[in-house]
Amino acid sequence: MATILLCAAIIPVIFLCLFIYLKDPHKEPKGLLALIFFMGFVSIIPILIGELVFAAIFPLEAVVPYGLIPIFLNTFFGVALFEEGFKWLITMFFGYKNEAFDEVYDIIVYAVFASLGFACFENIGYVLQSGLGTAFTRALVSIPGHTCFAITMGYFFSKAKIGQLSGNKKIYTKNMILSILVPMVIHSAYDAFLFNASYGTVTVAIASLVPFFILFLIMVVICFIVVQKTANIQQNLSTNLQSGNIVRNDQGILYYNYQNNISNDGNSDSAPSVPSGREIVYCPICGKYVRGSNFCGRCGFKVK
Repeated sequence: MATILLCAAIIPVIFLCLFIYLKDPHKEPKGLLALIFFMGFVSIIPILIGELVFAAIFPLEAVVPYGLIPIFLNTFFGVALFEEGFKWLITMFFGYKNEAFDEVYDIIVYAVFASLGFACFENIGYVLQSGLGTAFTRALVSIPGHTCFAITMGYFFSKAKIGQLSGNKKIYTKNMILSILVPMVIHSAYDAFLFNASYGTVTVAIASLVPFFILFLIMVVICFIVVQKTANIQQNLSTNLQSGNIVRNDQGILYYNYQNNISNDGNSDSAPSVPSGREIVYCPICGKYVRGSNFCGRCGFKVK
């Protein structure tokens, strides 16, 4: 029975790792991904220590009677800060700063592997303790939740990378902050609704679970779109580098090559339009319409 429970805990983690990995047209080194997953797995130790110390000082039960906002703040500082914080550190130091991170989708892969490494250990503990019913529930909700937190983190990391490669410090700094802040906020809201439902009356539980599932569905849909679009941006970046539409200078900063294909049909899926005065209309990375700015507002690429 223990073997069945162990498989039930691990299989959804493997499935989501493979899903994100196979979306990458240019696969990342398996050794690097194994290392990041392992670091996420063992991060349970400092995370658990931090959460237990916080819970001893600021117990969740003490704030439950005061409603959703105090619960949100408690989970923000007592759960999300530790869990997303350590995932962020692992993704930053083993992924973002790694030379293998050369295309924008890569960082989403790294973030997901770090997150699911942690989720794997957590899931094994819950499932071995509570059985197959917990395995089924967590496979449908908790494991996808951790995946979505990681996709959100990786998305902002990817925008920070484009800002960095374009020499845009403002976009780099803004998205570095968002890469940790947004996953923490979403994670805290996710937990707050569940905890409020668990500790409250039947009416409170229903009032909490309805917005929880709305949040969950919106989160899953948006993250799926992010994965699709970011994978396409990676292909576009690679294609434009290979074709010469984008060039990299001696400092590693990317620029649009005005001398290469400076006239076309203006379609956002092709090379960007350059009307009179060489004003860029479409970003060569993501295809967003750009006017009156040096940088693309969507992906941060330097278009002028």
